[in-house]
Amino acid sequence: MKNGMKKTAAVVMAAMLMGTGAVVPVAEDMGIFSQTAIVAEAASVGKVTGLKSKTLSNSEIQLNWSKVKGASGYTVYMRKNSKYNKLGDCKGTSYTVKKLPNATRENFKVRAYKTVKGKKVYGKYSANWNTATNPQACKGLKVSSVGTDSVKLSWAKIGCTNYRIYQNIKGKWKEIGKTTGTSYTVKKLAPATKYQFKIRACKQDDKKTNNNHYGKYSGVVTATTKKSDKITQADIDAMKKELQEYSNSKAEYVKNHYMDFLGYGEEYNTLDEFFEMCIKSNTPENSGYDDVYRISFDETDLEGTIASFEKTIDFLYKETPKTYFVVYVEACPNGLDIYNKPCWAVYFLN
Repeated sequence: MKNGMKKTAAVVMAAMLMGTGAVVPVAEDMGIFSQTAIVAEAASVGKVTGLKSKTLSNSEIQLNWSKVKGASGYTVYMRKNSKYNKLGDCKGTSYTVKKLPNATRENFKVRAYKTVKGKKVYGKYSANWNTATNPQACKGLKVSSVGTDSVKLSWAKIGCTNYRIYQNIKGKWKEIGKTTGTSYTVKKLAPATKYQFKIRACKQDDKKTNNNHYGKYSGVVTATTKKSDKITQADIDAMKKELQEYSNSKAEYVKNHYMDFLGYGEEYNTLDEFFEMCIKSNTPENSGYDDVYRISFDETDLEGTIASFEKTIDFLYKETPKTYFVVYVEACPNGLDIYNKPCWAVYFLN
């Protein structure tokens, strides 16, 4: 009876201490309060917060989270077959998941634990976190076909959300498009021009987010567009430059008297500066011209067109030698009042 009274007193005392959070020494001896102590310890393990990730490669993801006060360690879980399976334990607040498939979305959770009497006592799971591994590098990029203004690229299929296409533009790589297929046609290119391209695969974390993971760039391919039979804007720009230089060479009076003109020493100082000033300031609206010449968008004989205009310049300087002619060209996609087809309008301004 006395033993029973002692046992009852111990139970009462243990219960009182348990209410205050105190350690109960009799639990180990009596085995009565072991489970209660574990439950109390579990309640004191905080929930993991701040779970984030960093994709390291096409097979590794690094998880990071905030430290839980008093935790002995952390257990990491990954969702598979509709349930979270344990990946491993760690003491710190970082864990690297390895040997994952490339370009796959994965879902993780973490929870903290305390070691009590040799057993792990867990807190609550963190919120789940979705992320993805990088795709592998794209392979087999090649130029399938070229046109006068287009290049078609193709490559081998790999796992990813989409492919991003890049073009080397003035020494810098710029993304110019994306596709879910394994080919892409780059359009609106100049004829007879060399271009460089490369691609890389993209994997999206989730369709509702814009968190993208990229594989390594493919190798670079080079393509040269075909020469066009038709005159292009690039041809017209080169023609304008050539005709302006020809006009400069024929302006004998100007070359001999430019220092006598109004503005010398203030608006210009050299002959080249005089030419440049006239080229920048003269337009059909503020200058004189004898006629508007037209080059149809369908024209193919650029050399003959240039030779014809050089003869026109010769004639103009012969008729009015004390002037300077600026070559002015503008595109007229809808034609002119005097010519209703798409063309370039050419003026010799004075």
